Amino acid sequence: MAILVLYLFAVKLGWFPIGGYGTFAHLVLPAMTLGILGSGWYSRVMRSSMIDVLRQDYIRTARAKGAPESRVIFVHALKNAILPIISMIGIDIGIFMGGVVVVESVFGWPGIGQLAWQAIQRVDIPIIMGVTLVSAIAIVIGNLMADLLAPLVDSRIKIRD
Repeated sequence: MAILVLYLFAVKLGWFPIGGYGTFAHLVLPAMTLGILGSGWYSRVMRSSMIDVLRQDYIRTARAKGAPESRVIFVHALKNAILPIISMIGIDIGIFMGGVVVVESVFGWPGIGQLAWQAIQRVDIPIIMGVTLVSAIAIVIGNLMADLLAPLVDSRIKIRD
């Protein structure tokens, strides 16, 4: 996906730089690449979740009370349908960390993914362990943030004292 995005938007259209880092224009293509990779899966889960939520009794009640359809969708349905997506993002942090290796290589970014790849090639055990530790901490923090965000979105979920 990274090579296709790079070819289309940087080579053919010339909208963005081919490689490097430092400006916002250099950030767009790598971010778009990582976003496109998960978008299909997230869209499918969100659609399925919205279909389930829109069949619930409280949605029927909101429509029967005369609430506008936009309010029913965005206020009542969306906040309940988004919960699986929040959980998925917390879990997928590890997958994004793995995808960063390829994206950094294609776009020429010096980051943790490229450092990990070079350390694996040189069998540099301390750096491999450090990158693994940083990645594990990022996954734990991502899951923690997803768990803390869920009660803010849905008031039915309570944090125990």
